[in-house]
Amino acid sequence: GSGGKREWKDIITKTTCTALAADDHLMAVGTADGCLHLFGTSPTLGWDSGKAFRAFPPFVLGSPVVEINFGPSGCFSAPPSSSKSNFMVVVTSDGGFRVYEILSTGPKLAYKGSILPPMQHMCLSCGNCIGHHSNSHQQPRLARIMITESNHLMLILALPTASSGRVLQGFVYNRDMESWMRISDSSAFLLSEYYTSLPTSKYGGQNGALSKLDKLVYSGGSAMISAKHMFLKLSDNEKSTSRQIVTRSHCEDRLACSVALGSAAEFEIWISLYARHLAFIGDADTLRFLVDILLGVPTSNSNSAGGNEEPSCWWFVSIGVQCLGLDSKRIIRKSILPEMSKNRALQRLSNELAMELDLV
Repeated sequence: GSGGKREWKDIITKTTCTALAADDHLMAVGTADGCLHLFGTSPTLGWDSGKAFRAFPPFVLGSPVVEINFGPSGCFSAPPSSSKSNFMVVVTSDGGFRVYEILSTGPKLAYKGSILPPMQHMCLSCGNCIGHHSNSHQQPRLARIMITESNHLMLILALPTASSGRVLQGFVYNRDMESWMRISDSSAFLLSEYYTSLPTSKYGGQNGALSKLDKLVYSGGSAMISAKHMFLKLSDNEKSTSRQIVTRSHCEDRLACSVALGSAAEFEIWISLYARHLAFIGDADTLRFLVDILLGVPTSNSNSAGGNEEPSCWWFVSIGVQCLGLDSKRIIRKSILPEMSKNRALQRLSNELAMELDLV
């Protein structure tokens, strides 16, 4: 109602409302009997008209509706009432989700799937380290599901811990694979040199999709002390080796997630951090390998006889460079060679790579 006055009312009989969301011209109501009700309003005044009408018969989804969200959302939160959405995501109690495109003729199913696989993954991956057992009654809870401004379906799950804390994980749905990808985990890479509650934003990528998701997941999750206790039990040599491996894996994971989210700026941030770490520990072989895959240098065992030489790493070359619109040579000159120059032991390799760039 406007000014505390009720302007419009409707009654849905024989059931109760379990979820509700609205954008500028459409309201969706989910009910306990597994139906989705859609209401429209004035095409000119919107909800300021104080009126709504049933736009379609109830859509029967089969299970109680637990979450509805309109998108895209630029800040990973519910879009403001003044926005008009392109998509609507609906989640039911059986774990199924449906993403509808909002057309002038009405909603049309774009794709559908289930959130049960990431929920089961979270139980399996976090159970032993947070005090849960296979027969525990605690299950992951749906914290948020939304369509991002880049039209990715993003999911955040929360799992309570035995110490009254919680672990959060963020996922993005890959439509080509029809599978979820884990993009952010508040309990992963704790031993990394770059681990912090706001990893990407600390290095200048706070406006990127990856950093926004990390901010939600890391700030809402509880740090896992058990992993740090395990680290303290290692010998000094094991500590150094373990930290180096985890830091390398952390950077590679962030690079892959940046590519998956189409975030070119964050890809450059993390490839610079990756090169910094490799240069600091003097890992010339991995630096050489990194440059090769960025340039798409064929591997020695490529099938040249068939005339179809494949690049050594299709992910970095065909996706990371082409889809993100990045220039491999510029990345090497701007992000990798400057870090290598800080280690005198890498001077010869640095000069070789600089000469190679001029010839490619």
